[in-house]
Amino acid sequence: MIRKKNRFQVNQIQKSGKIAAFTLRELSKAAKPGVSTSELDHLASRLITARGGKPSFLGYRGYKYSTCISINDEVVHGIPSARKIVKGDIVSIDVGVNLGGYFSDTAVTIMIGSAAGDVKRLVSGTKESLLAALSIIKPGIKIGDIEKKTGTVLKEKGISPVTALSGHGVGFAVHEEPSIKSDGESGSGEVLEEGMVLAIEPMGSLGTGKVKTSADGWTVKTLEGAMSAHFEHTVAVTKSGHKILTER
Repeated sequence: MIRKKNRFQVNQIQKSGKIAAFTLRELSKAAKPGVSTSELDHLASRLITARGGKPSFLGYRGYKYSTCISINDEVVHGIPSARKIVKGDIVSIDVGVNLGGYFSDTAVTIMIGSAAGDVKRLVSGTKESLLAALSIIKPGIKIGDIEKKTGTVLKEKGISPVTALSGHGVGFAVHEEPSIKSDGESGSGEVLEEGMVLAIEPMGSLGTGKVKTSADGWTVKTLEGAMSAHFEHTVAVTKSGHKILTER
């Protein structure tokens, strides 16, 4: 069941989203060669808690970290560790915040130093697919319309949508209904209504888009080791359109 939010609740989720957005921005600045992903995770924890929030990923289904940090062929759910970032990496940072029971979720992929043309295309194209999907969100469209928009932009850029994973509803919990994939069919799925809050998160790969879960039980990688990218915003469906709640 999709749980809609009233105006007060959307405002509270936006307060959570501002903390998530600030944290993500600071982590993006700190992600440099020689910095470990665990250092970024510790920074995220400090930033979130200093602002009255809690890292919403911490403890979720037994997860022991405040963020997910995925590098190169890791699509999502990368576990922070002593691994150090190096020049040429692309790093996807995913942050979730619980502020007094109101949840937000946001992610970005950044390039560390220079990158090949196809990697630049991957990162910029995946970001563009998110912005294109957000631009059509309003009451009356369907989940499939969002999925189709995302998938169309990705494929136009020569990027394979990763469809084994999905975006989701958010606001009262880390994950809620509905599921929102990176590609789909227009006119399918649930109808958007005012008060829905969604985490839209396209994932793209330079490979086939097929993935596998690592032995750690969390990290999802592309099947053939191809580079991948991931962008995400939490957005509320409003009476006449939408509002991005994790604006950076």
